[in-house]
Amino acid sequence: MKKKRRSREFKNSSKVIDMDEARRERQEKRQEQLEEEQRKLDQSNERKLRRMRTLKKKQSRKRLLAIAIAAVLLCVAAFSVASIIKLQAKEHEMLKQQEQLEQEKAELEKELKNSDDKENVEDEARSKLKLIKPGETIYIPEDESFDEQEQQEQD
Repeated sequence: MKKKRRSREFKNSSKVIDMDEARRERQEKRQEQLEEEQRKLDQSNERKLRRMRTLKKKQSRKRLLAIAIAAVLLCVAAFSVASIIKLQAKEHEMLKQQEQLEQEKAELEKELKNSDDKENVEDEARSKLKLIKPGETIYIPEDESFDEQEQQEQD
């Protein structure tokens, strides 16, 4: 077996080498290696570019999302401020109304205290119920304007 190996080695080593052809082959190999390295470099650069693009896209999406969230929060805040202002105006209006009702209540309580007074009872009986004291006579004029005045007083 060793002989066969040696004979193969001899055959391989006994070839006539053409220097120009060997240089060309070496240059072609180097050129192929350079091209392969350039291709690998291009691929890695392309990957880097893709990564950069995806990062930029993600960053732009994050910015857009942040802007959208900020806009939503700003709108919510604006609506909240508007509703607070409306509620304060309504509160002010209600306080005025409460004050008016308290004044009206005070007037009605005053009337209620005075309603037990004998003079007020007599005035009410004479004006609204047309009652008279014994021995008095009522004179009713036929003038229509007088009737209108009475109706207005009753209202």
